[in-house]
Amino acid sequence: MRCPHCGKRSVINHVTVRWNQVRGSFLPSRGHYCTACKTAFAAGGAERDFAFHSVRIDEMTDALRRLQQSADLIVVRHRSGTCEVLF
Repeated sequence: MRCPHCGKRSVINHVTVRWNQVRGSFLPSRGHYCTACKTAFAAGGAERDFAFHSVRIDEMTDALRRLQQSADLIVVRHRSGTCEVLF
């Protein structure tokens, strides 16, 4: 596949080009990405195959730390200091 912007064949298909937050969930927008001109563009009809749900937490506990180490969830700390669990 050729990039519609630069015309080179450096396109990666079916990658997440953007995450959209909708009602406490992060939904992936899938598309194509050109490594030559560093441009993302829509795939045209790609379905959304999974979503993350998020919950804000007050502090990191040992149980959450063990779940994060086993890759069952992701704990994100924002610049504002708030923490959020993605699962």
